[in-house]
Amino acid sequence: MKRPVMILIFFCIFISMIGIAVYFPASSLPIHSDFSAMYNTDLALVHRIPIYDLDAVRAFVQPLSGIPNEAFFLARFPYPAWYALSTFYLGFLPGPSAATLWFEMNLLMLFLSIWFLTDGWPGMMRLFMFPAALLFLPVLGALIVGQYDFPVLLGISLLLYGLRKESVSAVVVGAALVTFKPHVGALIFLSLLLWLFVKRNDFGRRSLKYITVVLCGLILSGFFTDPHWISGYMRMLLSYQNEGNVTSCSECVSLPMLISRWLFDGSLRVAILVGGFMFVLLIVLCYFKRLTLLRSATVFIVTAVFAALLVNPYFYNYDFIFLLIPFAFFFDHLKSWMARLALGICYMIPYLALGFYGRNGNVSLIAVTLLLLFLFLSREKNLSVA
Repeated sequence: MKRPVMILIFFCIFISMIGIAVYFPASSLPIHSDFSAMYNTDLALVHRIPIYDLDAVRAFVQPLSGIPNEAFFLARFPYPAWYALSTFYLGFLPGPSAATLWFEMNLLMLFLSIWFLTDGWPGMMRLFMFPAALLFLPVLGALIVGQYDFPVLLGISLLLYGLRKESVSAVVVGAALVTFKPHVGALIFLSLLLWLFVKRNDFGRRSLKYITVVLCGLILSGFFTDPHWISGYMRMLLSYQNEGNVTSCSECVSLPMLISRWLFDGSLRVAILVGGFMFVLLIVLCYFKRLTLLRSATVFIVTAVFAALLVNPYFYNYDFIFLLIPFAFFFDHLKSWMARLALGICYMIPYLALGFYGRNGNVSLIAVTLLLLFLFLSREKNLSVA
């Protein structure tokens, strides 16, 4: 399909999404959950209020929320300024309409991610992945609360597609998208830079050049939100760690946090140290196992995704939507029915665990990640050749 036709189709889809959001907003979406952090930021942005000035943002959005001052909680927006710029139009819509539009956009980004991940698959197998991805429990949770993982998921999918096809534009757009959630995408972004630098071919050099240009452009675009956005962002991040729910990370679902709770004081500070130690351990494991990571860009990026899933201490259950990357990778590369049955069991484990144990079943997401990593390490040489 020609590019102008694709652009026209996406433009029509976006206009239709806006029409649905404005005239048929979904009142059931929880607009005061995670989505509120982005929506309040966009409200501040379109009214020329510095988005990282928390006192000014709170003073403006609290009266609009209809929530009494003593009960109002301003969820912080701990993401780069260019993320807010990419969603500023939500600030022109009422809360329910904005939440509906964001839900639609997340759904579109999910399906685009699957489209790029399954490029070249047989037709029926490719169609199967769309409902399978939508019904994956972390995906459903992220869609409902309006989380911000979907641009990063689309970015990783574009990276895998672009590296396989040697498409500079796909790689550059993917690299830009993974920066939207730095504590998740930073490791993938740095892994991409390392891969392109080590390869030293024309594709790698052009990709690095344009990634540098785009990254500088993103940083400069932040000054449209606030001439002092960098210092404001750093101050906000430093004060963010003083919040009780962040310090204790009571809702975090990560292996470092689990180890911190089991063996130490259960704090995020200790979990960060544990995550750093695990990262070093993972590098040592790769070295002694002599993994042939640099033989395949796909294997290299999937390894970085596994690292991000396992060593990141500040991880919530909906962040495990990135398990879709190794799931799709294995489903494509493992052809035996036994291997695919194992993948199906891994897919169902969170349903069973959460069904029987409630929130305590979140640990199953870590277990599934470890099982997939074991499968990955045990078959890595064959996967690299493939």
